[in-house]
Amino acid sequence: MAKIKEETKTLKEILANAGILTNTEEQYKLVLWNDDHNSFEWVIYCLTTYLNFSTDRAERAAMIVHTKGKDVVKVGSKTLLEPYKKILEERGLSVTIED
Repeated sequence: MAKIKEETKTLKEILANAGILTNTEEQYKLVLWNDDHNSFEWVIYCLTTYLNFSTDRAERAAMIVHTKGKDVVKVGSKTLLEPYKKILEERGLSVTIED
């Protein structure tokens, strides 16, 4: 009979894997910035595809970015936000992580 290796995780690790922050973790913001080279359609596509926004939410975010210059599109730990930043940058969007 084969042995099954069990992995024990802390509550903090479980919450981090689920994208849930604890009070001791610092929250960061993923900020989408306005630019002159991405269309509304492309921004909406990226937000719905990579951030799982509804079409309505993505349209609102695109309009806020267009009129105000930026919008906070996701909040979480830096570790959680970095992959989103990378994929959006690879798609040509201007994003930063801020505290």
